[in-house]
Amino acid sequence: MTLAVTPVYAILLTLLFLLLAARVIAERRGNKFAYGNNDSHQIEAKIRAHANWAEYVPIALLLMLMAEIQGTASVWLHLTGIILLVGRMLHGFGMSFKPRDFRFRLYGMLLTITAIPLALILNVIALL
Repeated sequence: MTLAVTPVYAILLTLLFLLLAARVIAERRGNKFAYGNNDSHQIEAKIRAHANWAEYVPIALLLMLMAEIQGTASVWLHLTGIILLVGRMLHGFGMSFKPRDFRFRLYGMLLTITAIPLALILNVIALL
């Protein structure tokens, strides 16, 4: 079996993860501190954007992978992947503003919280 959909979104989301990590690293280097947030709201926002990715994306990708292995139609997998990718991009972008524009963060989380149950439902349907 060739996996054709989930790896595409895993690659794109990993690139976003690396971008979010680079933003944290750059902020820490610019402020000359190695760890923590040094009571900086700007670095804390970047840390949380990066950590939030790590909290939500792995389970979504795992669910997408399981659905793809079970033969779920690629259109549903692409829909889930696009929702997840756009959601994570909006969230990370929304955490970048100073002052923060919470609309992007809100829409990003709504899309992420849509993608995960959608992937779950695809798995349940595949089991039936």
